[in-house]
Amino acid sequence: MERTATFKKDQFEQFFCLLKSFGKVFAPVRVSEKSFSFKSIESPSQIAFEALRTILPPKKFFFQQHEPILSYDENGIHEVKPETQQQVIFGVHPCDLAGLGIMDKVYTASPPDPHYIARRQATMLVGLSCMPDKHCFCKSMGTDSPTSDYDLFLTDIGDKYFVQIHSANGLNLIESMPDFFSRPEAQEDQTFKDFWTTRDKAFSSHFESENLPAIMDMEWNSQVWDDLGNRCLSCGNCTPVCPTCYCFDMVDVASLHANRGERVREWDSCQFVGFAKVAGDTNFRPGPVDRLKFWYRHKLHGFEDPHGLPTCVGCGRCTESCPAGIDDIVNVVLRLQGKPSILVTDKKKTQAGGCGTSCGDCQCDTADGDQHA
Repeated sequence: MERTATFKKDQFEQFFCLLKSFGKVFAPVRVSEKSFSFKSIESPSQIAFEALRTILPPKKFFFQQHEPILSYDENGIHEVKPETQQQVIFGVHPCDLAGLGIMDKVYTASPPDPHYIARRQATMLVGLSCMPDKHCFCKSMGTDSPTSDYDLFLTDIGDKYFVQIHSANGLNLIESMPDFFSRPEAQEDQTFKDFWTTRDKAFSSHFESENLPAIMDMEWNSQVWDDLGNRCLSCGNCTPVCPTCYCFDMVDVASLHANRGERVREWDSCQFVGFAKVAGDTNFRPGPVDRLKFWYRHKLHGFEDPHGLPTCVGCGRCTESCPAGIDDIVNVVLRLQGKPSILVTDKKKTQAGGCGTSCGDCQCDTADGDQHA
């Protein structure tokens, strides 16, 4: 199903009321000078249309950070049903839509997760177009335009929004106000096409992703991993902000009287020291280098499992949030491909007397390698 429509921007408040008729609306809201977060809103004036990436991706609505799975008491063990509500998540960009598509594959695969599925089925996803900044590389991952996993998608075409309709829920919503929406005119179709052509040319961070899994295999023992991993703080910042990191831990929380309690699912991170620790005090990934390689492999190569797909969507959150500067995925990939690149670890190598980049003959004209000819 794929149909299109348009509506005027100055009538957005009416469109917002239409969304509210489906359920509670969440959208990007400015929470600091540079940060945005998906929050419940009551008015279009609260929406930060300029938001490029939120602190946490929309996975938080379906795969919750902390939720009870079961409870127990003297009468036995009881399943905890997921709390759900009809909701609309507005302003989801293409990379985050792709991330939810990957999460859907993981959590609907056998055995399916009832908590995740219940929340997804109660949700309408309304995407919104955006322009990339220096951290965006969704074009490299093939997630730079909406292809699926949404109900409606809005593209800014000047004084109107161009609406793509991709689900029965989306179509029903549009058809509930037939006089509000218009069929796109020929010029509006062309403006829509021009926007995506312009956007495609706006990416400044890019790499060719062809045969990337093979390159990851070939470079498994590259010095890059040691250089970067030895800077890793094992803080785990990269995993909660990632749209597709889905690891969790199970924790039993007993009451003070020990006659009742809960089993709780909580977000976990493969970058934590104890993540791969098992009985016998054995740790399959004891050092930060091992853990960093594991994370990069999952993002860019994929596991040899039923899914077997790369899970990076190029949103740039990990690059922006890493305090050690080691999650510069674009330059890491370029380095592995043997192409010109600059990594945070090059500064140390330059001070030791070498360029530290893969640009060939060293033509650096600064002491710290920040500029390359």
